[in-house]
Amino acid sequence: MPITDRQIKLRREHLGSSDMAAVLGLDRFRNPYDVWLDKTGKLVEKERGNNQALYAGNAFEDGVLQFAETSLGKLRRNQYRSAKDRGLPIGANVDALVKDTGLPVEAKTAGLYGPLMENWGEEGTDQVPDRVIVQAQVHLICTLTDLCHIAAFLQGRGFMMFQVPADKVVQDYICETALDFWNNNVIKDIPPQNVTPSLEIVKRVRREPKSIADVDHAMIDAWKAAKDVLNAAKKTKNEAEAALLAAMGNAEAGASAAGNVTYYEQTRKGYVVQDSAYRVLRFTQKPLTTTGELHG
Repeated sequence: MPITDRQIKLRREHLGSSDMAAVLGLDRFRNPYDVWLDKTGKLVEKERGNNQALYAGNAFEDGVLQFAETSLGKLRRNQYRSAKDRGLPIGANVDALVKDTGLPVEAKTAGLYGPLMENWGEEGTDQVPDRVIVQAQVHLICTLTDLCHIAAFLQGRGFMMFQVPADKVVQDYICETALDFWNNNVIKDIPPQNVTPSLEIVKRVRREPKSIADVDHAMIDAWKAAKDVLNAAKKTKNEAEAALLAAMGNAEAGASAAGNVTYYEQTRKGYVVQDSAYRVLRFTQKPLTTTGELHG
């Protein structure tokens, strides 16, 4: 379920389980610089509810936890636990705690909007992605327990249960890294070295109106050069695409010894305006038919 406004405020006062995965370089979407920007209050809060993948994950989470209850028993949802009383800048918004045992449960969905991008092993094992291992260990640190249940819904595999036992070596490394990052980066307001923030994150940095900063001219030159390369590549791609479509005449597909292309009509569903049709040029090595479908 989505975290509350209170939890968002609390989140800035500690490093959460997903934060630690990013600080350790195990998150595909965030890195240590991104976490630093967030914890030091430099970002404009992102609007919630506009990301379909995030919305789907939150919507499916309840079903995943219901599935977990079939084997674990009654759960207490959306629990916050902290290790700050032990001098650690670590806290966790745990998806659920097992009522009878107090063990944490982390709910995951993967592949709702595309193929599985990470490796998930055999059910009942701790063969889960590294970032999930870190999240589980943070939950265990904060709850002072020795086993974290991972309830997941995976594309093509359905509902599954995994379990991650406490690992002292990993937990010690997490705690040491958290203390170093919090004390030397967050508290001192010094960005992590040798890492560049993610583009979508740095776009959310709060800006001072009419302010001017001195920047290295080499950075501007590099940005301009990259834009020139991108624009040239787009121009070349568009010219090649136009030539290919022209060579196809009025056909919907083209065949060659190097492979085939299709230019079939698609329909874009409209929720405010009526549905609209469009075409997409695609490459395929599958044999073509005259019925507008691919063999194989």
